[in-house]
Amino acid sequence: MRHPELKEREREILTLMAEGRSTRAIGSQLNLAPETVRWYSKQIYSKLGVSSREDAVRRAVALGFIGATVAAALRPQVERSPIRYVSNDGVSVAYQVIGGGPVDLLFMTGFVSHLEASWEDPEYTAFFDSLGRHARVITFDKRGVGLSDRAQGASSIDDTISDARAVLRAVGSTRAFVSGTSESGAAAVLMASMHPELVRGLVLIAATPMPARHGSEPEWSRPWDAFEQLIVALRNTWGEPWAIERLAPSRLGDAKFEAWWARTLRAASSPSSVELIMRQTMQVDIRAILPQVPTRTLVIHRSGDRAVNVGAGRFFAERMPNARLVELPGEDHIYFIDGLAIAHAVGRFLAEPDAEPEVDTWLAIVMHVTGPGATLDDEKHAILNMMPPRGIRTTPYGWVAMFDAPTRAIRCAERLRALGRGRSGAIALHVGACRTSDSTPVGGTHEIALRLVESAQPGEILVSGTLRDILAGSPVALSPRSLDGGDALTSPSTVWSLDETPKA
Repeated sequence: MRHPELKEREREILTLMAEGRSTRAIGSQLNLAPETVRWYSKQIYSKLGVSSREDAVRRAVALGFIGATVAAALRPQVERSPIRYVSNDGVSVAYQVIGGGPVDLLFMTGFVSHLEASWEDPEYTAFFDSLGRHARVITFDKRGVGLSDRAQGASSIDDTISDARAVLRAVGSTRAFVSGTSESGAAAVLMASMHPELVRGLVLIAATPMPARHGSEPEWSRPWDAFEQLIVALRNTWGEPWAIERLAPSRLGDAKFEAWWARTLRAASSPSSVELIMRQTMQVDIRAILPQVPTRTLVIHRSGDRAVNVGAGRFFAERMPNARLVELPGEDHIYFIDGLAIAHAVGRFLAEPDAEPEVDTWLAIVMHVTGPGATLDDEKHAILNMMPPRGIRTTPYGWVAMFDAPTRAIRCAERLRALGRGRSGAIALHVGACRTSDSTPVGGTHEIALRLVESAQPGEILVSGTLRDILAGSPVALSPRSLDGGDALTSPSTVWSLDETPKA
């Protein structure tokens, strides 16, 4: 068989590819524009009869174009642990540790994952091999997908944060960087804001604070009807290489990648389960809390991302006080596709001097109780002890409890309401900043909760719109209620009333 002829420049680029250099890094070293490197790459792929970087390097090694040292470089450079399980509230969560860098990085993947099947893709392997040189990477399958328990259905944001904390405890990590990709960005942001003592910094990759929108704003969010159409297509085509044209357009037509992607999706979830995940995802909106998240944050987004518009990344960077944006070229949404540039950007962020600002606030779920029956007596203390808040304060109007988990706050409010009218008081729930030192609500947090509770009837639980927007996937039923007497579904002062659980 006649070997293809490679020019000297093509051989140079192949060697740098084998070393794990990104397109931009190759261009910088060889004094070429990134577009020129991509053109050369296409010529190389064509001559070698391949369609990916990894296959090009393997083919070049087999043909003797690059040497044995490069062949050795193709082997995984970092160790990875066996897949293990941790039990969290009776749910088994599968996790894995990759590499052994000087800092811990909790890596939360997108809507589906599978800790075993993912390693079959060479770009996934290359991404985490690169990342594992910079950090001890800790990753897990969310409950409901992959190798974690399936019977629980879709994982709420609250569930994901709780499982993430359980995984960190299992590996002995007390303070870590946290990364969230795609819709997991919301969980990463909330984990950092509700548990700042655990999080050194945030990395948001192709993430969005609001996946779907009603109306025309914000433009970077997907219209609600379009998101519904995605779900219909998902149900009809699950088991096939779903949505490659949006998630990995550069791999469209790559038979090997498409077969792996379809196989991984089938292993990770089922049509009905993933529909629940997507319907939960489209309800999330964390925009209102972003200005209250002081965590040092790196936002990485590709400028042509077809699944999540780059405007979402820009919004994070504009609204979060200590965030900065790294905008990379490309249209792929999946982070590990041609992902070494992303891995290197994350590595540089992890290596930056850690300013470690003193943590003086955290984002709390504030429960305000007032009115007839609001006295904080032994019966109420017993309920609070079952679902303990991080702080309790009495006020001239009643008392306030601060929680670090929305679901626990909701359950506590329901237990209080179950005491009956005249014994529970009126209850309002909101999410906002509190001082770390004494759990006192700061800024407008207390004022909003107080306004809500003044509007609540005895025995009623009102939930602010801000809290409602982060409760996606939680098993609660809420009905809209307008505070100004207008149409509750269109009124700017809409709050939500927590429905009573029907008796069996």
